[in-house]
Amino acid sequence: MMIRGVLIDLSGTLHVGDTLIPGAVQALDRLRQSNYRIRFLTNTSAKSSTALRAQLETMGIQMQPEEDDEDQLVTSVLATRHYLLQQQNPTNQGQLRPFCLMEDTSDLKGVPLDPPHNCVVVGLAPSQFHYASLNQAFRILLEHPDGLIAIHRANYLRDGTDGGLSLGPGGFVAALETASGCQPAKVMGKPSAEFFASALWDDLPSDQVCMIGDDVIQDIQGAANAGIGMRVLVQTGKYREGDQAKLPDGVVSATVPSIVEAVEYILDKDCHS
Repeated sequence: MMIRGVLIDLSGTLHVGDTLIPGAVQALDRLRQSNYRIRFLTNTSAKSSTALRAQLETMGIQMQPEEDDEDQLVTSVLATRHYLLQQQNPTNQGQLRPFCLMEDTSDLKGVPLDPPHNCVVVGLAPSQFHYASLNQAFRILLEHPDGLIAIHRANYLRDGTDGGLSLGPGGFVAALETASGCQPAKVMGKPSAEFFASALWDDLPSDQVCMIGDDVIQDIQGAANAGIGMRVLVQTGKYREGDQAKLPDGVVSATVPSIVEAVEYILDKDCHS
């Protein structure tokens, strides 16, 4: 299988919190020197794309000149913005006006955030997941049962604060669905096939692309459902022992210790294809 493009998850794959995975920068350099095209994918919703780029640069992950545009950093928050601006609410023929359970809404430029709200957007928002905000979201969904939008719904993540796993937004999305009886949330980020499709290159078939990530469902199964040809699971970040066994044989192309071995796997496969 000839791979020409590589999609790489950020948190848990290249870094955990503010700590770089050992060898990550050198692994990226090897891909670039071998003329692979690279895009970075993330479900991170607690930081804006500007803050995320700054964090990556601080850790030593520099985007190359040809990668220095919005298309090279594909985020679930920007996918949410695109959806909100494109959709019309069928009840009032106006723009969606979300109530946001988010830490940072600066990437939702052009989206009306003032009340009256007719939908709810849920990201990773530790400071917002309290009774008053969740109850407000619940009441909006009672009035607009088709209005729940999940930036992503990962159940847990490893955020780097103390080395342990932490709750993701998935449980809060599920709680709002259950309590309000609303329709299932529309998921904007991974593992949505639409999200993966937006990350692919127009001139590159999906079977010539590899996805590298630490989440067996969001990254690996999502990539498989989108037709991405190679899927490499790394044992860093949120990976837990035996995750690869959660999927049928063949969905995980390889399980490797880190991004370093993932790049080795890609290069080796291409050398022998």
